[in-house]
Amino acid sequence: MSGTSSSASTPPSWPVQPGYREDLFRGTAEYYSQYRPAYPVSLFEDLLARTGQGGGLLIDLACGTGEIAIPLHDRFTHVQAVDLEPDMVEVGRRKAVESGATNIDWSVGRAEDPVVTAPAQLVTIGNAFHRLDRGLIAERAGQWLDPGGCLAIVGSSTPWSGTEPWQAIAVDVVARWSGEPGRPASTSPAAVDSSVSPRRTHEEILREAGFLDVTEDQFPTPHVWTVDEFLGFLWSTSYATQIRQDPALAEQFEKDLRAQLLDFEPSGQLQESIAHYYILGRTPDPSRT
Repeated sequence: MSGTSSSASTPPSWPVQPGYREDLFRGTAEYYSQYRPAYPVSLFEDLLARTGQGGGLLIDLACGTGEIAIPLHDRFTHVQAVDLEPDMVEVGRRKAVESGATNIDWSVGRAEDPVVTAPAQLVTIGNAFHRLDRGLIAERAGQWLDPGGCLAIVGSSTPWSGTEPWQAIAVDVVARWSGEPGRPASTSPAAVDSSVSPRRTHEEILREAGFLDVTEDQFPTPHVWTVDEFLGFLWSTSYATQIRQDPALAEQFEKDLRAQLLDFEPSGQLQESIAHYYILGRTPDPSRT
């Protein structure tokens, strides 16, 4: 395996009842497709080697614009990709056509409610599990999967959890313009008060749903942003939702952030290491006991 195993959850615990608005990513599909850093090939290769999967059905929940479904489409006979935002599905479908991925069935709907008519070998969720009803999805994934099939939660670190000085500048600017100073990376503008909601790590959710061999692997990947690319990334996130929805505010925000980042790094080259990761659980297989 090429990843770096970790006993700590990435990210840490989240509220069991997240309370996110369903429209947080409305209007972000083009930004999401263009500016979200791709998961490294090494992550996918390691994931498939660990699961021993290939062929059969892959179900990609909260699929976005196909960041998992498209790279993995040729490793499965059929892919079922579902996302709540019609724009995400539309862009994903267009990208699939451009890449020759003809075996993906795209649909609009909640990640909790896809119609699954055949046993799956792998269920994936990319950068979205914390926003969903994790317990319900884990329970249903266990029902959709073949015995010994796997649920993989795939994700990446964000600037809010980074340690680079320019990231601290960006977080401060976003906080000031969004009116939410000090909001940590593990919360959302619409997340419920964690003081009154119990919290669980992703690993705990999987184990409580009966998944076995729950493990995590991390794939730190060097990345260099231009200021324009980083702004595009921010517009793809829930952190900038309130700013993005007000064009006049968004223009002022961009001017402020650009100036502060270039004042810190005149080259406009913003370096970091993105912590891509997957958290994996396997359904029980009575034939192996």
